[in-house]
Amino acid sequence: MSIAARQLCLPLRLPGSGGFDAFVADGNSAVVAALRHWASDPAAGHVLVHGEAGSGKSHLLHAAFEAAVGTGAAARFLPLDLAGLAPSVLEGLEHCDAVVIDALQAVAGQREWELGLFNLYNALGQRGGRLLLAARAPAPALGLKLADLTSRLCACATYALKPLDDAGRARLLEREAATRGLALDADTLRYILTYSPRDTASLLALLEALDQTSLRLRRAPTPRLVGQLLQRSLDASLADDGL
Repeated sequence: MSIAARQLCLPLRLPGSGGFDAFVADGNSAVVAALRHWASDPAAGHVLVHGEAGSGKSHLLHAAFEAAVGTGAAARFLPLDLAGLAPSVLEGLEHCDAVVIDALQAVAGQREWELGLFNLYNALGQRGGRLLLAARAPAPALGLKLADLTSRLCACATYALKPLDDAGRARLLEREAATRGLALDADTLRYILTYSPRDTASLLALLEALDQTSLRLRRAPTPRLVGQLLQRSLDASLADDGL
């Protein structure tokens, strides 16, 4: 691959660290295995992962991107929910070995985006490249206007991410707390799982707020402190809604 082509494959936004080993894979071991294979095998083909918001799609795409780069592949990571993106950002990506596209639902129904993705899908396949996409729903339920793109995406190896159960959520919280040096006792962990929103993104956001507040107050997390943070978040949400 030429230097110019490799420059096209620099990541638009570098993913965060963590990798596959930091993902709590309860019920999703087959998905993790498939993405490990996609990252390591140039002939893996195109893959689509779907799941609800906060289910861990972005984490797995970050991990796959990092693993592909680690093999020496010319790869690019493109989250479509970034403000200000235009379909022209897709131009030249067919020169990459591997392309990772997150938040596909953000451009569903937009003709120029759909045409660009359709052309990228075909061009990558013709050049022996591979595509990894994530969306909140499977291809037929995305509301795409371009039937040919829906057809192409339906031909991808498709995997559904299952949400974590309470045991998995507890393992996630304990693991993330440990990386921060934050001690969660059983009562505090139980309180979080009982009263916090249950999606992964909300749990991790609460944990981050709890870590910062605990450091500022120089006190260990408690159910009372968690309750105060949840109430603060609720009050802010109501204020934003004008209630």
